[in-house]
Amino acid sequence: MKKAVVALDLTSSDDRVLAYLKENNQILGIDSIHFAHVLPEKLDMYPVTTGLWEPWTADSMNSVLEELKRKVEPYFTPKKGKVEFHLSKGDPLAELVSVAESVSADLVVIGQKAGVKKHGVLAKNFIRSVKCNGLVIPEDRPDEISHIMVPVDFSSYSANSLKRAVELLKKTNGSAVITALHVYETPALGYYKLSMTEKKFRNAIRSNIENSLKKFIESKIGDDAEKVNIKVIARGVPSVSAYLTEYALATDVDFIVMGAKGHSKIKLLMIGSVAEGMLSANKFLPTLIIR
Repeated sequence: MKKAVVALDLTSSDDRVLAYLKENNQILGIDSIHFAHVLPEKLDMYPVTTGLWEPWTADSMNSVLEELKRKVEPYFTPKKGKVEFHLSKGDPLAELVSVAESVSADLVVIGQKAGVKKHGVLAKNFIRSVKCNGLVIPEDRPDEISHIMVPVDFSSYSANSLKRAVELLKKTNGSAVITALHVYETPALGYYKLSMTEKKFRNAIRSNIENSLKKFIESKIGDDAEKVNIKVIARGVPSVSAYLTEYALATDVDFIVMGAKGHSKIKLLMIGSVAEGMLSANKFLPTLIIR
């Protein structure tokens, strides 16, 4: 993730995003950052109740650009080729995607306020639209990256997520930990047909899945598999994303890496239902979505 586009909306919440990126930039491995702000089509000059507006002028746009630079300067020193600024007008999501494509970004970052839109962009719509990796940073989030959770469903996307998590881990000099989590559904086959007690049946299923998860991780990241803790959870009624979120919040996870898609029967979906569910349910943990 050498080149990142970071969306800012010029409110106080930007400071939370900028502080997080500065604190964890070495781990995230960002080499150059393009800060983007999207202006509405019309410049409101009077109270909204009047319905009056004026178009943006060169001077008014330059004023906003200078404000954007002042916002970033305490966190990232402007350097040519390392820190760039982009100001555009229009739909926030469309413009953000356009900037990312124009600079060939491999990561796009947005902040997320609890219960409201950020930059006019909902996290799940953002992840659906960007073609590269996406990082969503909630306003209320942990400051450090010390416990990384990787949901694993045995898909190629989760394999790529494991590889990226290991890369992040190595940049912490081994001080962080990784937990690979798989949520499974207990088969409906009656344990009585196997001459087992219910407890033995469930334990056998769990053991089999744990072994499969261990072999999957070893096959994808080799010797680095020793750095990954394994956890499997039997699923009941709630969605998979609910179990993932609950586990993360209960075990001091402070960063999530997951694939944009998993084993879906609908191969044309831009984002999987589990990833979308996580972005909707998780309001506290930075989440990196891997393409």
